[in-house]
Amino acid sequence: MHTSDELKNKPWFKNPMVWMVIFFPSLAVVGGIITIIIAVKSADGLVVDDYYKQGLQINQVIKFDKKAKELGLSAFVDANSTTGEVLVTLKATSQLQLEKEITFKLVHRTIAGYDQVTTLSQVGNSLSPDYRGYIKPPVIEGRWSIQIVSPDNWRLKQSFTTKSADNILMNITS
Repeated sequence: MHTSDELKNKPWFKNPMVWMVIFFPSLAVVGGIITIIIAVKSADGLVVDDYYKQGLQINQVIKFDKKAKELGLSAFVDANSTTGEVLVTLKATSQLQLEKEITFKLVHRTIAGYDQVTTLSQVGNSLSPDYRGYIKPPVIEGRWSIQIVSPDNWRLKQSFTTKSADNILMNITS
């Protein structure tokens, strides 16, 4: 054990208790600075500015989904994230007059900067229509949502997670 005379004769910087008292508050200051830097640099993509308007539109969105279910709509999506080509084949159980163009949305669940919206144009005959368009490659890996929206007020949507973002192949049913 150290006697009090030995501790008095040592310089302060050789005393381990002094360094322990200095270390933990310094660690808290460094952690706080790192937290502030992360908060300033990263965008908060989950909060929208017009949350009130989006809340009012939720009933309309629900109507779009119900309309797709009534029509018995389903779609097969083939998206090549390397070339950016998107091919959508629509099918319906009821008689449906399809539009010449539909909207294709590829939405990243957490980072709004990766969201893509494009218009797909009808190719082929009207009995089994295919829609073709392009997105900006590459699509990063993560949690995504695909939405196919018609000007006639119906919508198909599907969520998926991708680790390898080479091709996206999926069936979407209402």
